[in-house]
Amino acid sequence: MPAKWIFCAERDVASRREAIQVRASHSKMSAPSVPTGVIVPMPTYLFSATVTLAKPLDPIPLLEGGVRIVEPITGGTIEGPAFNATIEGGVASPIIVKGDGGAKAQMAYIYAYGHASDGSPFYIEESGIGSGATQNTRLIIQVGGKYQGLQTMYVLGQPTVNEARTVASVECFSIPLP
Repeated sequence: MPAKWIFCAERDVASRREAIQVRASHSKMSAPSVPTGVIVPMPTYLFSATVTLAKPLDPIPLLEGGVRIVEPITGGTIEGPAFNATIEGGVASPIIVKGDGGAKAQMAYIYAYGHASDGSPFYIEESGIGSGATQNTRLIIQVGGKYQGLQTMYVLGQPTVNEARTVASVECFSIPLP
């Protein structure tokens, strides 16, 4: 079983190296060696997004198995060194399936829109997979103005939802492209 990534909000290299050392020390398996010439990408903290979720619709059964849950996003905020914005609406619509052993997998699909702090409209598509408790997602951000550079980044998200499923948050990091 692979070790969990531990990301730090600090953007300095020493903190990131420390996070990787912590990750390696928490691993039950020895860390694989990196071949010569391979550069391990280091994530950079971009922003944190928090949304308010309304009452979900009743689960929608899917013909292939599993259910889709539709949860309206009624608002939220994005704050961080790379992006500041107000989320005006959207929808979270994960598909939840159970395996033969009873384990659940959740495929996340989240869509949000609003206005950036410079007045530019934005649209975010987020998708990924994991359990209900831990997930990794990819965000595709469409925005102009001073934030248009976000459209060229590979953005990794780590979402969490409170127990009542009324508030969700996601910590977002850029992964450098080769």
